[in-house]
Amino acid sequence: MQRLITDATSSFPAWHIEEPKLIFAGDRRTEDPKTGITVFGPRQLDQLSRQAIRIGVVGTGETVQLLHNWLSTAEGRITAGRNKAGKAYDAVLAPDFPGFSPDSPFRCALELDERLCETLPLKDVEQAVEGASFSARVRGVVEVVAERLGVLAEREPSPDVVICAMPELVDRACGPQGRRGVFRAVPLTPRQRAEKRMRRQAARVGQMLLAFPSTDDEPEQEEHWDFHNALKVHAMRSQLPTQLIWESTLAGTRDTQDPATIAWNFFTALFYKAGNVPWELGFEAPGTCFVGVTFYRERPGASAVTRVSLAQVFSETGDGLVLRGEPVEWDRDRDRKPHLSEPAARKLLEHAIQQYEKHFNKPRRVVVHKTSRYWPEELAGFKAGLGDVQSFDFLTLERRGIRFLRLGHEPPLRGTVIQLARRNYLLYTRGYVPYLRAYPGMRVPNPIEIAEHHGDSSADKVCSEILALTKLNWNNCGFASRDPITIAFSRQVGRILTELPAVGIEAPLTKYKYYM
Repeated sequence: MQRLITDATSSFPAWHIEEPKLIFAGDRRTEDPKTGITVFGPRQLDQLSRQAIRIGVVGTGETVQLLHNWLSTAEGRITAGRNKAGKAYDAVLAPDFPGFSPDSPFRCALELDERLCETLPLKDVEQAVEGASFSARVRGVVEVVAERLGVLAEREPSPDVVICAMPELVDRACGPQGRRGVFRAVPLTPRQRAEKRMRRQAARVGQMLLAFPSTDDEPEQEEHWDFHNALKVHAMRSQLPTQLIWESTLAGTRDTQDPATIAWNFFTALFYKAGNVPWELGFEAPGTCFVGVTFYRERPGASAVTRVSLAQVFSETGDGLVLRGEPVEWDRDRDRKPHLSEPAARKLLEHAIQQYEKHFNKPRRVVVHKTSRYWPEELAGFKAGLGDVQSFDFLTLERRGIRFLRLGHEPPLRGTVIQLARRNYLLYTRGYVPYLRAYPGMRVPNPIEIAEHHGDSSADKVCSEILALTKLNWNNCGFASRDPITIAFSRQVGRILTELPAVGIEAPLTKYKYYM
């Protein structure tokens, strides 16, 4: 429930944290990712893992051709253009994309090889989307695509990243409109016509069906599949990172973003998935291991086992790992949110630190971001899991709808901190950004509440780190995200992990790039 502080006699200490800087080529720093890449170039420009990215492609003949045309166009500058009203986009909020080529600021080429292109016959795609239910259609398409990914994985050399260019037919069958039951195969089969009548009858009695009815050979737990998530988990078999793009995006008919922003987001993610670093965080936190802890259901349904969704582990340079935890107890009488037992909390953090040390170095400090409060036994388990790491900060990050207003027409500045009580703060990760001369949002910003803080550091330090971690989303090239990366993708990754039993994968891949 939203609460508004209106009592003029109330007083809350408040201050502002300076916008964190990002590090680009030559150790040069700036606040904005797009400006940094355009002016300085990506981080470690002279040490790119590959000067050319080997691209694999899976798609129909038409989408493969559209992709080649679009990639060729993207070698040069792409402008934002004008919106539907004919007004030019703001040059600061939506700057031009400088191109992706050896002569562009990225200093990197795309290596397209016909041997790494797998063309899907249209009849195979049409057959895959004939399933009566949404999950059957998703399963049909991802299995066809995953088979081609397996072929690409066997090629020598294998691709660095595979672009899955999906046609409009798959978008309609397996995208949002297909989930809502809007998709209709042409022509409808007798079974589909019968199910259509069933849905109409159900609607007359006030039922809302969000998907096609399940059948005897369609397990109930598969009814909530998502195409993107199912594709990611199937791709883990081939151990190839994938980049999904729709035909409507390639054709320029998907109007969710301007052309320049689409290119920025696509190529930044592609660049990272190929093993390169677009930028690093600019705060001083050497040897700090950041861990995000959340929870998810192993399968859809109230009776499903709940696991630790993941421990998202990040170094101060931004390298990330995804770790799945053990089943947890959910005492609903004690709390509406799941919690870890003392042994489970200890084991999870020990595993996170071990993996951090294996991939990076021995941490000097551990910071845990969790979306639920710390039970006493849970807190004891995390402290025990630290081992010989002396410095720590354990924080609970929530959003309760508490909002403050400031004089004028704009919301509070991004980076505003308001103290509610001892070690209890609000932090505006969204708000007016002086660098952009605007508030880059559509709704009243809802600040993060640091509801609990156990540990050594000051409020300034932990809030500054949270603010910096909102700038580590390499799945797009925006100024900042709503949440720090430690918890930003928890729901998405949790949904991807939910798909594992259906695919038969016991141990998910740990690298962050496989979940993007």
